[in-house]
Amino acid sequence: MNGWICRTVFLVGICVVAVLVWPLPVMAAAEGAPDEAKLIEVLKSEAGWQEKLAACRALRQIGTPQSIPALAALLPNEQLSHMARYALEPMPYPEAGQALRDALVTVKGAPKTGVVVSLGVRRDAQAVPLLVPLLKDPDKDLACAAAGALGRIAVPAAVTALLDSRRTASDAVRLAIAEGLLAAGQRLVQDGNGVSAASVYDELLSSRWPMHVRAGAFRGLASAEPDKAAQPLIKALKGDVPELRDTAAAIIAETSGADATALYAEALRKLPRDGQVALLRGLAERKDPVARPAVAKIAEKGKKEVKLAALKALGSLGGAEDVGTLAKLLTSSDAEITDAAKAGLTVMRGKGVDPAIAAAASDAEPPVRAQLLELMATRRAKEAVPLAVANLGNADASVRVASLRVLDQLGGKDEVAVTVKAVLKAADDSERTAAGKALSAICSRNGNDALPVVLAAMNEAGAASRVVLLRGVGQIGGPDALKTVLAALKDPEQAVSTEAVRLLSEWPTLDAVPHLLELAKSEDLSRQVLALRGYVRLAGIEPSAESKTQMLKTAMELAKRPDEKKLVLGAWGAVASQQSLDTLRPCLDDAAVRDEAASGIIAIAPELAKDQKAKPQVLDALKAVVEKCENPQLRKKAQEVLASLS
Repeated sequence: MNGWICRTVFLVGICVVAVLVWPLPVMAAAEGAPDEAKLIEVLKSEAGWQEKLAACRALRQIGTPQSIPALAALLPNEQLSHMARYALEPMPYPEAGQALRDALVTVKGAPKTGVVVSLGVRRDAQAVPLLVPLLKDPDKDLACAAAGALGRIAVPAAVTALLDSRRTASDAVRLAIAEGLLAAGQRLVQDGNGVSAASVYDELLSSRWPMHVRAGAFRGLASAEPDKAAQPLIKALKGDVPELRDTAAAIIAETSGADATALYAEALRKLPRDGQVALLRGLAERKDPVARPAVAKIAEKGKKEVKLAALKALGSLGGAEDVGTLAKLLTSSDAEITDAAKAGLTVMRGKGVDPAIAAAASDAEPPVRAQLLELMATRRAKEAVPLAVANLGNADASVRVASLRVLDQLGGKDEVAVTVKAVLKAADDSERTAAGKALSAICSRNGNDALPVVLAAMNEAGAASRVVLLRGVGQIGGPDALKTVLAALKDPEQAVSTEAVRLLSEWPTLDAVPHLLELAKSEDLSRQVLALRGYVRLAGIEPSAESKTQMLKTAMELAKRPDEKKLVLGAWGAVASQQSLDTLRPCLDDAAVRDEAASGIIAIAPELAKDQKAKPQVLDALKAVVEKCENPQLRKKAQEVLASLS
């Protein structure tokens, strides 16, 4: 950002900060609207800086010509000039402008630069003769501020002065003049004077100016003469200046109009490669379907870099008629082309796109068909499920697996039977896994509606398939599903019974508790460990404190390994009871579980200590943690809790 802009932002910004930060003590004592006369008296008095700031803030809102002399008197003041200007700038009275113009002759230094800025904010045309000489002032900040102010005022005399000064000014001021001219052009466009704005922008497009100025002028020219913008934009796209080419693409993206789009589409094939890429980027964001045919041709026949840009553009512009073109590219030997085609098909919208993809998939060779099936699932196309069902019997395994992935995402209760059949007929473990994943997802979404079909299939399934079907049962949940899992615990095939143990250990409801307890007493260590972990987990959701406590006591008795003991101790740490403390305290003597016991004591101590009878035991247990625990973090935490309870 240029120095004069920074200066301007500072001078204006400090006013805003002052307005937001400082209160209004002069108004605080008054009830109702502030009194202008009293505010003027504050400005004239020996009141402090804060009070005068508050008065200026109020006068910005309610001030009349009566307050202008008092405000003008503050303009030379280094501390208060900015707030006086803040009050004067929006006033609709000619006296306010006159006060600022008069001050321009008398004030010096930073306040003078600020007055220049304020005259620009007010767009004070009468100030132009006073501002023009300042373009040559030796104070660089003042000269730059004058350039900015003249640009904001933007009357013919101001613009002429800026143009006349551009060659003789110093580099720093010359850049400010360019910024002023850009501001003038924008103001002229806003005022409906596009012809004058265009002449300003034409001057700035000269190569004598820095590129950011030329790019700004180029953008401004498009807004000054929108009906004539297309040809200059196309010219820039043909050129070898990247900044102007990118600016042209951005302007094309931000504007609209079918006639202009037709011109861009016609020019597309005639542009050099970089211009084509830039224009395709602009057309993609413009989203005008008029450009679609030209973009489609490039997507089919263009060279790689251009082709990639066209494929991306088709995602925004394309329709059903382009599905075939993109589908063919899914088998490209170039991964980037394949990915771009897939991305285009994924995001393409419009009537008939989903049916067109379904039709393309039906006619495609297996590799493409598989990709299109999964793509339809991503699009959540209604045609995806029936097409997937139809392809579950396809001779190609990749198509069958892709169909199963569709059902995984979109299948409903009507697809339970065919998915179960796919489990039973899976050619290998990979396909069986995909079928099982789909079945589990469908069962999870449809609950008991899916259970009869799955149970019927289990009677005729082999061991590998029964494992997969059992997982689906686990996703259904409920009493009937639990009965099936319990029955499977006795399945003669170890893989099936092991899966049943796993499912039972993860069962989400408390009706599994007695069955987990029975398994937790097993001599089979693997079953015992899984069951005990499930039992402890369900203890955590047991609503009855008494039952929870009993479950944890039982679990502690059944825990055989340190890992399970740690799990149980962690659960005790979530129960603030005397039983918890009685269980945790002795475990401080066991090095294998000492840290878990310490963590539990620290967790329950604050709540237990609320009972004055229990507090001595709590403090004693915390002291034991500090004494016996080797973990420095736990010792520190115990000491902190001790200190808070002492």
